[in-house]
Amino acid sequence: MTSPKSLATLAAAASVVILGIKLAAWWWTKSDAVLSDALESIVNVAASVMTLWAVRMSAVPADEDHPYGHGRVEFISAAIEGGMLVAAGAFVLMHAIRSILERQEPISNTGLGIALMLAGGLINLALAWLLIRAGRRSNSSALTADGMHLLSDSITTAAVIGSLVAVRLLGVWWIDPAVAICLGIVLIVMGARIALKSVDLLIDRQDERDIHALRELLSAHLPRGTATPTICSFHKVRCRHDGRNHWIDMHIRLPPDMSVEESHDIASCIEARAVSALGGVGDATAHCEPCREADCSCNRRSSSS
Repeated sequence: MTSPKSLATLAAAASVVILGIKLAAWWWTKSDAVLSDALESIVNVAASVMTLWAVRMSAVPADEDHPYGHGRVEFISAAIEGGMLVAAGAFVLMHAIRSILERQEPISNTGLGIALMLAGGLINLALAWLLIRAGRRSNSSALTADGMHLLSDSITTAAVIGSLVAVRLLGVWWIDPAVAICLGIVLIVMGARIALKSVDLLIDRQDERDIHALRELLSAHLPRGTATPTICSFHKVRCRHDGRNHWIDMHIRLPPDMSVEESHDIASCIEARAVSALGGVGDATAHCEPCREADCSCNRRSSSS
């Protein structure tokens, strides 16, 4: 599989090419919608460069000053990118409204504009699919956010092509800025979603899928479960992740007469399985407590897995 660094580099280079195509389309058509899409692509270029930096930073191993690694820089990158998308949408909205109020002149060279925008849109769509797919596979927030950004750009490009076709066939001048207004609203909504999701991850909002997977794993180690070694019960299961790394902690109860060495072996086994259940990258800590419940029915089994 292509590495996140290589994909981020490819995205940055492709964004520059796509921006050049859209600026050329605007130069020939003087279309308000095309200009709006080109301005949004400027955000794409900046975001792709920022994603490249974020992916490289997140790959730096943990050190003394950053014991949990550098993965959270991806959330910061995604949040900034979402904010930039909102700003681009607001600019597009204002520009289009002004164009309607000033009643712009009819656009020209629509045939050439359609061809150029179609070429840029197809490149964007292919790149967006590649980044989203890779981002979900590797749990990279920065790659996923950049892919979603490019996907939104593909959608706006399709709308711009539609407006150029409509203006060419119908000759109605206000279709162009009207489409730009719709695009501005779409950009604002998509940017807000990306930014809010990144903020949620920055403030350690619990991932219910991760917690569910961990609870299922621990439940299988209960006396009536199917996995060994056996624990009496568990509580305080918590998890957060930054990029591909997961940080897990949990409390497990064991028979009070169990030796320290045996309880340590059980904890180590469950810690390794917890990390594996969430993708195999990260660190887990299991805090052992003596089970002092009066009705504890935990049957001692072998501590080997």
